[in-house]
Amino acid sequence: MKLLRNGIGSILFNLIYYPFTLIYCSIGLMPLCLAKTDGPIRKGIHYYCRGSLWIARLTLGLKHEYRGLEKLPKEGAFILAAAHQSNMDPIMTFPIRNDVTALAKKQLFHVPFIGAALRKAKIVKIDRESRTAHKGMEDVAKHIQEMGRPLIVYPQATRMRPGHYRRLKSGAYYLQADTDLPVYTVATNTGLFWTKGFWHRGGTAVFEIDGPIEHRLDKASFMERVEAAVVTRSDQLITEAGFGNLLTHKVADDDA
Repeated sequence: MKLLRNGIGSILFNLIYYPFTLIYCSIGLMPLCLAKTDGPIRKGIHYYCRGSLWIARLTLGLKHEYRGLEKLPKEGAFILAAAHQSNMDPIMTFPIRNDVTALAKKQLFHVPFIGAALRKAKIVKIDRESRTAHKGMEDVAKHIQEMGRPLIVYPQATRMRPGHYRRLKSGAYYLQADTDLPVYTVATNTGLFWTKGFWHRGGTAVFEIDGPIEHRLDKASFMERVEAAVVTRSDQLITEAGFGNLLTHKVADDDA
């Protein structure tokens, strides 16, 4: 019965969510790029995220739960080092503080409409093809300090399916070293529900915030803290949701 319910829910979700995204972004968000400030487009993105979460709950029975929100500063800049399992992750992040910014690969800024929206929302351009972790981080650090806004970074660099892992990127370490801003972490189990494929499932997606990480740690100690709070804690949330079997034989996914 649960399998059938998830199958029907997945079909409904895909039939509703993707047209909603296309229509909302083209008709709703694009005109907001003409506004003088980034306020209107950020408000538009906020409503898009809320609408997406509502569609997931309506079609899939996918609820979401925030834990540890009280730990985050209400204003000013900070760094959010988060697990990345699903497209649901940024959708759950933006409503926390809709002045949050992120890193996006430079190629996206050349895509019609998308590039305009990224520039208007003041998303930070980076070169993901660079093999030097700290290359360009000084400029990024200066930028977020000047804006006074939180920045989300994904140490895993790409979406990782539950049970898969890869060596973490150290960009958050260099950002903290350059800015002395607090670094908070996010563990999640969203990949169990809003998957990378067509089929999804109902349940409760957890977005758990912890931190801040101690200042002035050496790189190895800092990365150990990130590993524990982002990867290990996410595995615990996956087990808590009843899917610990997916972690029995973890797979190295260095080319993800």
